[in-house]
Amino acid sequence: MTAPAASQAIGSAPSGKQQDPQLVRALRPDVVWLVDNDDAYSAIASAVATAEESISISQLAFDADFCVPSCDGTSTPFIDLLLSAARERGVQVRILLNATLLIDTLKPLQRFLDSRQLNCRGFELRGVSFFPHLLHAKTVIVDSKTAFLVGSPFVNGYWDSSRHAPLDERRPRGELGGRPLHDVSVQLFGTPVKKIDRVFNELWNSGEHEPAVARPMSEYAGTHATGRARIYTTAPGSVLRSRPLGSTEILRSIERTIAGARTLIYIEQQYLSSRRVFTALQAALTKEPELEVIIVSNQNPDITAYAKWQLANLREFGMLEHPRVGIFTLWSAAKTAKRMQVNQVFVHSKVLVVDNACAICGSANMDGVSLHSYGADFSGIGRRIFHNVRNFDINVTVTDDDSDDHALAASLQHALWSEHLGEGYKSAPRPAGGWLAAWREIARSNITALQADRVPHGGAFILPFIARSKPSQQLRELGVDAKSSTLELLFNPGWFERRFNLRWVRNMFL
Repeated sequence: MTAPAASQAIGSAPSGKQQDPQLVRALRPDVVWLVDNDDAYSAIASAVATAEESISISQLAFDADFCVPSCDGTSTPFIDLLLSAARERGVQVRILLNATLLIDTLKPLQRFLDSRQLNCRGFELRGVSFFPHLLHAKTVIVDSKTAFLVGSPFVNGYWDSSRHAPLDERRPRGELGGRPLHDVSVQLFGTPVKKIDRVFNELWNSGEHEPAVARPMSEYAGTHATGRARIYTTAPGSVLRSRPLGSTEILRSIERTIAGARTLIYIEQQYLSSRRVFTALQAALTKEPELEVIIVSNQNPDITAYAKWQLANLREFGMLEHPRVGIFTLWSAAKTAKRMQVNQVFVHSKVLVVDNACAICGSANMDGVSLHSYGADFSGIGRRIFHNVRNFDINVTVTDDDSDDHALAASLQHALWSEHLGEGYKSAPRPAGGWLAAWREIARSNITALQADRVPHGGAFILPFIARSKPSQQLRELGVDAKSSTLELLFNPGWFERRFNLRWVRNMFL
């Protein structure tokens, strides 16, 4: 599902079908939102299938069996599409992956290619090792004409459609407990692609020892672009030759955007643990008495420490009880012949929308390691040990001006809200009681539906954030009996699983 076209009613129900790229480009030639990975992977596969000169990919992880949707409704191994482009059309394919002590995703893919003798001319794999930093930016650049900032790694367990079925055989249960997954990617055209291409080339050549050449901030801030879509990076020091001291551009863009908020801050985040972000939110709420903050995040992150950090910050900065802050989670449900299946939806998106006028999206979570310093999320000795440890990330910031006939930031918010709040929900104009009151009322109606053994609506639906560790406890606190004979809770991890996730260290020492 992409953002609705400008000619469609704002807040109309998502169709679940991808828009015609030519139509989208006619409306806005620089940015196309791709909500949920069925559409994101389809758009990437389409671009790769028509590549003529080059395909450049940077990824956190790339499994050899990762498949993308095909136009005939089946799925195709993505590695086969890339090899076909190199062999049959002479396309230069470059894939950049992590090759560090913490996570090595290069070696398993190279081993797969070697074992099947699939390597070919024009197809190159390269690893980056910036220990203890990680390559977290997920990009695909095709012919230096279009680029994707991808939300998820190329791993089958991250596939999902806007239906968010509680149980789907296409999602291996080994990843994220088999939970449905919500994510947002973005396709870019024009000038922003030039910067992403330039950054990729710097990363690709990062092992070549050349003198650092500092470029002016204006070039890296994208001020020469359309003024609507600007590319920002987070980078550790000594990674980009042009930025030898590193970069925290993404953090500064987030802080500026939050500081300028007047009526609404909408956040969707996999990890929300950055104290700098919480400080900015607190200051904005104090400054603007009418400002509302709506947050959609995870009660059960895949990395245990984040649950603790997030909850501690929500409490310390007064977000849990603030009357103008609402925190919600995503769930899905479906009826079977015997019972109603219920599951958490894992929020993997990294989205910030402010005042329906500015949207930020990309690979950077709102945590220390994606923004400025991993140590900032710790307390005590951990703060010193992990000081200035940061990943490499790329985000886009899109700003709509008053004369813009196709409000892109608003279209992203409308697409997300219509998916989470129900097909009949209209996201404009603002309700008399404010947005937060409307969200809370919808959450209450969803609780009532579950109590009555009814599915709230198709796809993902919202419930209030509950500061308990087990999904069954979270439902029980909302008045929903997770042990009911008519309800099957599909994700309810035990003590060990909630504290250790071995899938995240599966590539260590491989």
